[in-house]
Amino acid sequence: MNTEVNNKERFVTKGKQLVEAGWRTVLFGNGFEKENEDEKEEGEELLPPVQKGMDGHVAQCSLKEGKTKPPNRLTEGNLITLMKTAGRLVEDKNLSTILTESEGIGTEATRANIIVTLIERGYMKVVKNKLYAEAKGMLLIEAIGSESVLVKPELTAKWEQRLHEIGEGKADPNSFIQQSIKFATKLVSDAKEAAKTWSFSQEHIEKTKESVQGIVVGKCKICGNLVVEKQLFYGCSGYPKCSFSLPKKMSGKTLTSTQIKALLEKGKTGLIKGFKSSKDKSKSFSAYLYKLQLIF
Repeated sequence: MNTEVNNKERFVTKGKQLVEAGWRTVLFGNGFEKENEDEKEEGEELLPPVQKGMDGHVAQCSLKEGKTKPPNRLTEGNLITLMKTAGRLVEDKNLSTILTESEGIGTEATRANIIVTLIERGYMKVVKNKLYAEAKGMLLIEAIGSESVLVKPELTAKWEQRLHEIGEGKADPNSFIQQSIKFATKLVSDAKEAAKTWSFSQEHIEKTKESVQGIVVGKCKICGNLVVEKQLFYGCSGYPKCSFSLPKKMSGKTLTSTQIKALLEKGKTGLIKGFKSSKDKSKSFSAYLYKLQLIF
């Protein structure tokens, strides 16, 4: 039941309305009214006999304070499903059908790799199986904006439609290629123009600089420059003149900045547990890193 108050606010009431007593009269007899009261006590709202267009008076009202909850964070699996079902987000029925038939954004072979690439390039991270945008990713979101065609699945749908037409011989592939070139050129031109008015969050800028430049973990043993932590490795800031670097993961074990700092300062780490055998991944071992070598 929809109730409109003062031509401004609308309220929805859900419940049951008895139209015909039927078998209840036979089964409950004089106790029929009591049964209705029991249903009401159990939480089943019984609606009054009203008709569409009837007027009424507000007898009582109260204000209930509450807070909305943000949507649950996505996992990699959730995001892959959203990419696959992106057609549901398209309002145009024709484009929605096309995107649904082509199974959304990406393919079975590329969706997971798209997410991995975004993580490896520092746009987002995984914490306890949940996806979080990194500062670099937040800057990209601010730069592109919410109205750009780049963030709308309709663009993929339109391209899929044109490719389908090309496949049926109804459209010219060369024309599509030329239009794509013009589209890409305009996007770059628009981005350069928009860059003049960009105003990013200072917090995101500082964190992005830190992730790009790297966090200092010590001094290079070869040239004396600073060694910084990157996304996938620890490397000398003197690159390309100095090529010193260390992988972040060694024998299946991720090396922490504290361990690398100890290695650079003392020439040796503490005992590190959890290395995996290259011959048998089920077997693990502990070792020290000593002068950039594993010592068992």
